[in-house]
Amino acid sequence: MHRHHIQFFGKLLGSGGSFCRTFQEVNRMDLLKSPIRKLYRSYLVPSLSAAIVTSVYGFVDMIAIGQGVGPDGAAALSIATPIFGVISFFGILCGVGGSVYFGKARGEGEVEKSNAYFSASLFLTVALTILVWAGFNIFSTPIYKFFGATENLMPFVRDYTNCIVWTMPFFILSSYLSCLVRSDGAPNKVMAAVVSGGVFNVFGDWFFVFPMGWGMMGAALATVLGTIIQFIILCSHFFQKKNTLKIVKPFKPLRASRNVLFAGFSASVIDIAFIVLTVILNKQVLRYGGEAALAVFGVVITCSSLFQHLFSGVGQAIQPIVSINFGAGLRDRIHEIDKLSVLTALLMGVAFALVGILFPVQITKLFVDATRTILEIAPGIIGVYFLSFLPMGINIQATYYLQSVLKSKMATVLALLRGLIFSGILVYVLSLIHISEPTRLRRI
Repeated sequence: MHRHHIQFFGKLLGSGGSFCRTFQEVNRMDLLKSPIRKLYRSYLVPSLSAAIVTSVYGFVDMIAIGQGVGPDGAAALSIATPIFGVISFFGILCGVGGSVYFGKARGEGEVEKSNAYFSASLFLTVALTILVWAGFNIFSTPIYKFFGATENLMPFVRDYTNCIVWTMPFFILSSYLSCLVRSDGAPNKVMAAVVSGGVFNVFGDWFFVFPMGWGMMGAALATVLGTIIQFIILCSHFFQKKNTLKIVKPFKPLRASRNVLFAGFSASVIDIAFIVLTVILNKQVLRYGGEAALAVFGVVITCSSLFQHLFSGVGQAIQPIVSINFGAGLRDRIHEIDKLSVLTALLMGVAFALVGILFPVQITKLFVDATRTILEIAPGIIGVYFLSFLPMGINIQATYYLQSVLKSKMATVLALLRGLIFSGILVYVLSLIHISEPTRLRRI
């Protein structure tokens, strides 16, 4: 392992410790009366911090695997990435859906009703987790082939995914609890949980992949143990005095579950779109560019996951505030936080796009022990893909905002159009244009 990679892991570990020292649990602010700008900052900073560290899981895995295993490992990680999209989909589906109705009921002053929605969403999450967990354990091979695994890459994919699949309930429930604990006025608890798990993941990636020499399995083990730590800390919220989440008998459980699913689908469909689009892109890149191009695309997907988590962090920061103020009928406060979050998403999109356009080679070298071929093709792939981050942030922010005011259908249509339908069509159409142009030139 190169010296600058050791320094990178050291800096991440050090920064994780400073996060934990800097952001301690704060008194719950009044979501209906506190100044919106101050309230927005108090939720945005922990939410973005948690999003950054959540992304570190895949970010550091890619560095460790790319440097410790090589381009085949990086390509395999790109194929395995949709599994995390599935995990996030079900966690956010129930977590955000439950949070929206939980917050709305609190804004209306209906505490018992809010806990009924919390209970319904929790039972729904457990039921879906069991189904998904069983499905992945039984049908793992056809799923990986669908994701794009070749015979050459399948052993690398299995080495990484086996640990993830066996412990999938911890991942889904952690994603779910992050939404509800944040909505219960404890955004810093969520951040502390994610940072603690992320710090362990950074250390584990280095220790398991390099000194222990466990390769793909070592990186996966670090991710699993970090997630378990995160889950335990989130569960500790239920034993604190400030906790108001109580398990009660749901009112009309079938109707409550339906409401939770409809409200959460628009936010979670972002992850489903990411899964499907990643699978399509994996296959198209492998078809037209080979495994070297797929290794670069693995870097792109890792960065995309990071930025998408950050954009979602903006949406998750405003969701509890918008939901409870919507329930209380405070429209002016809702409009104010909407404007602040749109500006935040726009500035972030510009910054992310510029990073890829200006530093494609440096980004590639950070993640992969790159060959000459990989370095030659990296600028074209990274530079073009990073332009997509310009509109992505506003789209994701709008999705969270619309679902928080119970405009779920509009939010779902927006998420599907941007995240899957237009993007999926363009992937196929532009590929045909790309391969037909050289053919036309040869005929001339």
